[in-house]
Amino acid sequence: MQTIQINNPEIENFISSEYGNDTQSLLRDFVKFVKLSLNDACPTLSKSEASSRVNIAIAQVKNDTADLLSQDIYDEDMKEFMKSL
Repeated sequence: MQTIQINNPEIENFISSEYGNDTQSLLRDFVKFVKLSLNDACPTLSKSEASSRVNIAIAQVKNDTADLLSQDIYDEDMKEFMKSL
């Protein structure tokens, strides 16, 4: 077993206020966080690929060829996404 030392008062205060002495919950949430962070199911993009995708999207919006969501659908999708976090 290894110990993680945190040298950040803000994080230390957050952990202390959220978990107190409940190390089991802290460990469970930490493991969940690490698993999600390391394997978020999103492929890694190079800087050039990300830039290319943004440029294509901007061009589609400027040319009025972008397939955009209605505000209602966007709001519902965002609401569901936020629930999943």
